[in-house]
Amino acid sequence: MPKFSQVFLNDKEICARIAGALDDASFDRLIEIGPGGGALTTFLFPKYWSLMKAVEIDPSLLPGLREKFKGLDVVNADFLQTDLAALCGPGRAAFIGNLPYECATAILEKTLAYGGLSLAVFMFQKEVARRLTAAPNDSDYGALSLLTASRASAELLMDIKAASFTPVPAVDSSVLVFRPKAFFTVPEDEAAFRSLVRKAFSHRRKTLVNSLGLCGVDKAAAAAAVEKAGFKPSVRAQEISLEGFAGLAACLGGK
Repeated sequence: MPKFSQVFLNDKEICARIAGALDDASFDRLIEIGPGGGALTTFLFPKYWSLMKAVEIDPSLLPGLREKFKGLDVVNADFLQTDLAALCGPGRAAFIGNLPYECATAILEKTLAYGGLSLAVFMFQKEVARRLTAAPNDSDYGALSLLTASRASAELLMDIKAASFTPVPAVDSSVLVFRPKAFFTVPEDEAAFRSLVRKAFSHRRKTLVNSLGLCGVDKAAAAAAVEKAGFKPSVRAQEISLEGFAGLAACLGGK
């Protein structure tokens, strides 16, 4: 496995389909995260060269990228440490990339929190993608599903077999398309929601009231909020929708 745990996509048809997810989007800047050897860049740069920047953490890959894509602005940096406002500049930005498995959700969270987001097209480990797109009562539904849904819609573009990568990873991958769709308009409301969701799924086999109690929330207050929100005392976190958790957070008053 390479130094930064990269796996490089080597299927040109798949790369073309991923790049094509941007066709109907409107943006002022395109950021490719982790271009690697440039497999996806090959399909992006001819069309978006004047709008495009690439962020690559591995310095050994920069000479090859700059030689292959003359004029491409390649930034040698850890995306998680970058200032997105400075990186993207004014206007709306689209993000695209085959994300490293170990930091994919952190990259997604940073991207979805960026106020200038227009669209994001990201590749994840298949199991993580299922969690990101899961609905209430699905086995994969959890905090990640809800925290994502509160900021964007997530649509499956395609699944990709492990054999399409070099070196071959142990898992399959999936590409998702995210479009910003902010559920909360008041930051304090969102903060209360996010705190509640994380506590609610900390003990997912238990009832919501018991899970919250184990996370320091007064059980009587939790039970009262559950009743006020219209749920049964036996309700579990995985049964509750985004709207339901928002209502519960309001009933709990940020506790």
